[in-house]
Amino acid sequence: MSSRTPEECTDLALDEGADEAKRAGAIRELKTANECDELADIVRTEPIADRYRRQALEALATPQCDSALRHLVEDEVLEESLQRDAEELLETVDGE
Repeated sequence: MSSRTPEECTDLALDEGADEAKRAGAIRELKTANECDELADIVRTEPIADRYRRQALEALATPQCDSALRHLVEDEVLEESLQRDAEELLETVDGE
């Protein structure tokens, strides 16, 4: 991970005024560091662009983050399309 803290990466990913590449990079850094709770927080944040929420959701599809992904699915806090994607990703992780 870079010298940014998980909180700084989350803030950057959620910053609508930040450069697109930097925001996507911050999400990748969170994935690399297995910061599952932070990634789940990004997925739950509705005011940000859908592509960042989806990128964070896809980053949760790892054995290390399966419990955070499972919580998102079980809590049913996402709108229908993201909920469906989360369920499919969880099936993929469970099948590994």
